[in-house]
Amino acid sequence: MICRHCRTDFEAADSIGSGFTLCQDCWEHDCSRQWWALVALLGNVEEPTVMTEHDVPRIYDPDGENPKDRIGQTKPALHLIPPAAEVLEAVVMGLGARKYGPFNWRSAKVRATVYIAAAKRHLAQWLDGESNDAESGVSHLAHARACLGILLDAQATGNMVDDRPPPGVATTLITQHTGTPPMIQELGQR
Repeated sequence: MICRHCRTDFEAADSIGSGFTLCQDCWEHDCSRQWWALVALLGNVEEPTVMTEHDVPRIYDPDGENPKDRIGQTKPALHLIPPAAEVLEAVVMGLGARKYGPFNWRSAKVRATVYIAAAKRHLAQWLDGESNDAESGVSHLAHARACLGILLDAQATGNMVDDRPPPGVATTLITQHTGTPPMIQELGQR
C-alpha cells in the first residue's frame, strides 16, 4: 500500500482490525498519529496481540521526542494561567451564572463599555484598598477578570456590541509619557 501522506510503500499491519490503511512509520505526518490513536482507542490493553515487540520502540523511545510534544508546544500554553486566578474567576463566573444564567452573553449581545466600566470599577475599588467585593466576598481582581473574560468571549463569538468611542490618543500619550518624571516615584515615598 502507498501512504496517502508520505507516499511510501507499507504493509497494512492492522493488529486491531480497524480496516485503517495508514502508514505506521512516518511520524512526520498525521497518519501514524491517527493510527496510534486508533490503537489506543480500539485496542484492548489486556490483549497482548494489539502491539508487537517491534511496535514498542516507536511508542517509547527515551532518546526521541514524543510526537505530541512537537505539536503541543505550538499551541497556547494554558498551563501558564495562574490556578489561583483561574479558580477565583470561576467562583465569580459561578455567581454570575446563578444570577443571570450561564453564558448569557452568548444568547444576547453585550455592550463592550458595560463590561469595561464594571472591570474598571472593580480595579478602582481594589486599588483604593478594598480587596474583596462587599456583595460576593470574592476578590475585586477576580470580578475584573470575569468582566474581561466575558468581553473577550463575546468579541470572539461575535456577541459584542462595539460601543467604544472613536479612537483617541491614549497610545500616543502613554508613549510620550513613558520614562518621564521621577516625580511619581517621589510621591510614593512621602
